[in-house]
Amino acid sequence: MFEQLVGKLPVGIGIVDESFKVVYLNDFFLDRLPHNMRDCYKETPVVELFQGQGKFLKRRLKSVFVLQHPSFSYWEQRPHIFPFKSSRPITGEETQMYQNMEILPIKDKNTGQKLACIFLQDVTAQASYFRAQQKLSEALKKEHEAQKKLIRKLDTAQSQLIQAEKMASTGQLAAGIAHEINNPIGFVSANLNTLEQYATHLIAICDGVQGQLEHFTDELKEQVDALFESNHYDLLKDDITELIAESTDGLTRVKDIVENLKNFSLETTEGVQIVDICAVCHQLITLISAQYSTPQYKFECELEKVEVMGNPGPLKQALMNVMINAAQAIEDRGFIKLTVLDSPTLVTIKILDSGCGIPTKHLKRVFEPFFTTKPEGQGQGLGLSVAYTAIEQHQGKISISSKEAKGTVVEITIPKQPAAQPPSSEDNEENKENETENFQTAKKTDSPVQSQTLLILTLFVCPLTELTSKLFYFTGFKCIHTLAV
Repeated sequence: MFEQLVGKLPVGIGIVDESFKVVYLNDFFLDRLPHNMRDCYKETPVVELFQGQGKFLKRRLKSVFVLQHPSFSYWEQRPHIFPFKSSRPITGEETQMYQNMEILPIKDKNTGQKLACIFLQDVTAQASYFRAQQKLSEALKKEHEAQKKLIRKLDTAQSQLIQAEKMASTGQLAAGIAHEINNPIGFVSANLNTLEQYATHLIAICDGVQGQLEHFTDELKEQVDALFESNHYDLLKDDITELIAESTDGLTRVKDIVENLKNFSLETTEGVQIVDICAVCHQLITLISAQYSTPQYKFECELEKVEVMGNPGPLKQALMNVMINAAQAIEDRGFIKLTVLDSPTLVTIKILDSGCGIPTKHLKRVFEPFFTTKPEGQGQGLGLSVAYTAIEQHQGKISISSKEAKGTVVEITIPKQPAAQPPSSEDNEENKENETENFQTAKKTDSPVQSQTLLILTLFVCPLTELTSKLFYFTGFKCIHTLAV
């Protein structure tokens, strides 16, 4: 009765001896064996009976016999140990069986023979449910990540809109800080110069004392020598001059950086004006090399000045974004070469770096807003997009050529004198409508005082053009020319 009960259990039970031969299999195993092996399975090696996972079973059985400890194998680690099929209870669909296996060491009470009992559980339904939940969880995670990316893009877009308003105030603040830093730099520099003079005098005094030692008494001479030796005079004499010189050089460099920061960040005038591209490039190299000191910076231009008409703020921002990208692309040794080429109508700026380069698949997307290959949190993907917009506003062109692991060349072309932008058709229509409306309103007015007052108000609302002057003249109004606001 007990054997019948074990044979009908919905789990697989098998017993194997130390030579890995099968001693017993219940119906769970027998029903899934080929018909020709169901009656002669005993004394058959488990490796031959289940050839697909024979080596794995043998290794697990061996560890159980040697260590006399249970061995477990779950479906997540090895889902299909035995090549069995499992059918769904409702649909009857057959799939590969997902299995949990446990091997326990046992002993025959009569003979003391060591045996291993294999328990096999069909967990296909649980595994299918778990995998379905896992897929759903992954889908939800992907949707959540997509929403997070969208939120980041919206936040970045908002930041980009706010950035334009912050640029002017940030530039003024940076220039103000630079101006304040110049004050302590001034007195530190003056103190260093005075300290250098004092050090020279002190060294001269000590050298003079050393030169007169032969005229001293032996006791006094020993005291002076001991004093010089205890204070390491020879080391101080050789080192103090170099220390002061290095400090002066460092202070000069700080002063140059601060001065360039002040000149770069603060514009005293706005709008289109003359911009010296060479001066901007020198400022950029000074500022960026202070933060990114790994690359070697080179600048080439045949002329001392190359001037264009443009808005200095956006132009500087565009060049700075490209230069920072070039500096960040160089991890070890490398160089950044900035070349300015002048022609009668155009100015070409080439920025060449020996950095990691850009993969070909990304080249078409480098100017897209929010596109970045940098790790999350290290870039918003707006640098080249902002540069592209700024150069386009100046009727220029920007192009990139790159080879991965070789380097990148960014070429910017700007016209020296941007062409005048013709007014759009919408602006023309709006101006005509305003002029017609003003004309009709003035014609309906009978009182001279009201007409005169209306004329002055009209002049304040709409700029006084030649056309409106003629219209008012032909309708009997006297035109008083005044500045439009």
